[in-house]
Amino acid sequence: MQDEIDLKEVWAMIVKKMNAEGEDVCPNSSSFYKTQDGIECSVRSKNGTLIGICYRESDRSGGYRWIIEKSS
Repeated sequence: MQDEIDLKEVWAMIVKKMNAEGEDVCPNSSSFYKTQDGIECSVRSKNGTLIGICYRESDRSGGYRWIIEKSS
């Protein structure tokens, strides 16, 4: 349950940042998925075009941060 709440907060952050950069993010075509390293998210537009990949990375304080790599 906590993971679900965390993902909702992360998704809100991703959408806010991407929309501020002029991207048209669509939650219905975007998705979170688990990897060996943790959790990633493919961020897509309404037509399904990949806008970027978001992934969780450990930081020095023992926590984590989210990184957004935009597609070219």
